[in-house]
Amino acid sequence: MKKLLLSIVTIMLSAGLMAQSPFLKQATGLEKVMMQKAKAVAEYFPEFSGEANPYVSNVKDADIVIGQTRYDLASNAAVPPRIYAHPDGTLGAVWVYGMNDPSFADRGTGYNYHNGTSWGPAPTARIESARTGWANYQPYGENGEIVCTHTGGTQGLLFSWRENKGTGTWNTFYLQGPAGFQDLLWPRMITSGVNHTTIHVIAALDASYQGLEGALLYSRSTDGGQTWNPQNEILPGLAAGEIHGVGGDVYAWAAPVGETIAFIVGDFLADGIVLKSTDNGDTWESMKYYEAPIPAFGNEVPLPKHGGIDGYQHAVLDDQGRVHVAVGRMIHSADGSGGATNYYPYSNGLLYWNETMPPMDSTALTDSILNLVSMNPMYLLAEVYDNGVDELASIAKYQASLTSMPQLVFDHNSKILYAFYSAVTLGFVSSDDYNYRHIWMRFSEDYGQSWSPQVDLTSDIFHMFTECVWPSASPTVTNKLHVIYQSDNIPGNATRFEEHAINDNNIVYLPLNLVVGMTEKPASVLTVDQLWPNPATTETQIVVNVNKTTKADISIVNLVGKQVYFNTYMLGYGGPHKLRFDLTDLNSGIYFVNVKAGSNTITKKLIVQ
Repeated sequence: MKKLLLSIVTIMLSAGLMAQSPFLKQATGLEKVMMQKAKAVAEYFPEFSGEANPYVSNVKDADIVIGQTRYDLASNAAVPPRIYAHPDGTLGAVWVYGMNDPSFADRGTGYNYHNGTSWGPAPTARIESARTGWANYQPYGENGEIVCTHTGGTQGLLFSWRENKGTGTWNTFYLQGPAGFQDLLWPRMITSGVNHTTIHVIAALDASYQGLEGALLYSRSTDGGQTWNPQNEILPGLAAGEIHGVGGDVYAWAAPVGETIAFIVGDFLADGIVLKSTDNGDTWESMKYYEAPIPAFGNEVPLPKHGGIDGYQHAVLDDQGRVHVAVGRMIHSADGSGGATNYYPYSNGLLYWNETMPPMDSTALTDSILNLVSMNPMYLLAEVYDNGVDELASIAKYQASLTSMPQLVFDHNSKILYAFYSAVTLGFVSSDDYNYRHIWMRFSEDYGQSWSPQVDLTSDIFHMFTECVWPSASPTVTNKLHVIYQSDNIPGNATRFEEHAINDNNIVYLPLNLVVGMTEKPASVLTVDQLWPNPATTETQIVVNVNKTTKADISIVNLVGKQVYFNTYMLGYGGPHKLRFDLTDLNSGIYFVNVKAGSNTITKKLIVQ
């Protein structure tokens, strides 16, 4: 075919360019879409059988598949700590492993280890001898590692540890709940102190306990689980009268900084609470990052539609010992019946808070579903990237915001705060008209006061048909950032919501280069605005925004992956550049435009009529 003609025109983008996009025009219609909240899953035995994955596995130079599972429920809400980069350059990673559907009698901890050079082979069995779930991973001892899971029975929590990471037999010990309530569930674990020998655990009871409809209990051990002090304690701010109860997985630890430790708790119609200790868990301070309309609400009276949180949350401590929180934004209501509460699944927005800010409330968050113009901007970390062309398709049921599942990492050397999250991504749609979720990133160089442009980390051609969810990031930063996530090729969840048949899921490792400061940041493409017009007939254009002078490789491929155009262009300054394409020599069909500049590649879909 003839070479495509391309011209470059300098433009400056206005803030209101996307104001009338198809995405925002949907807001009014989606305001009324409402669902009932489902109870958290601890043990689940689906009755349908699996089917083969109909698409090719996702492949990317930076992405490495380190394991598989067919039990695809990684969490009911917040994601446990599941990857850790050790100081010697090794890494350990875990996930909920289960391949024998539908009963998943083999469910347990999938584990893989990076020896500093490469990952090991994908495991074919769990590390435990008993059926477990909800794996947490931490360093333990001078050179060891430890995993915490729940058993779903009276044995409570199972800890598997070994003295030398990556090798040897796993040793075990247990932690039971209080008498009559031994079944601790959905644990979260961190280790702290010299050689990480202090174990801190929070876990929930799925029962009425001490006036609570579900209690969150804290335990600490300094002798390898032989004794616990305290053991199964309800901390200040989490007692009856202060909250109604705690559901499964709606809590998360921040990585410890010296003697300072902290975790957060928050769910749907409840407050968002921070528990912080500066003496390694001896004493605790309670504060709120979100104030619900009615404290300790149990659906006793009707509550109108209002802004709140979705329970998918994460926290980090900075070099000053201050807590930073990211949590999905969710609109809720309640009918006062005392039963199920309601949420609005098309709620948009990832929320941000730190200790220097007043608590969020429903007024600051507003009750708008998609359009966040009226929301207090200091609390908004991210939202669905509006490409100006695509509408939302259907969305899979995670009971999460459209931008949720956050992970925060603070680089103590550069003082840069990173946020990773899973977001519904416009323009990437499955064959049955569901939007895929991708893994996105932003960073802040001023402790959360301002944020970089949103970057889709899985926007390449190999992720066109890939659902990317439940990221977990190592709190330690080496010469890279380290993230794992779970992916398959069908949006939604088979295990909890039965949205599709059971299929293979990949556990994917994603290493990322560090940000070195805006003035020193390597050349890269920051954003690529969606092609316009699209669908197109004879011509289309795209705006590429780069942070500094750089070359851009632009290619166009057809639906079967054949490259039909490639060229390299010099973008002569940092800022937006309009690129215009002549399409007269292209046949009608679906194409993908890949823009690679510096360290980033972004892909956009193009329809030629």
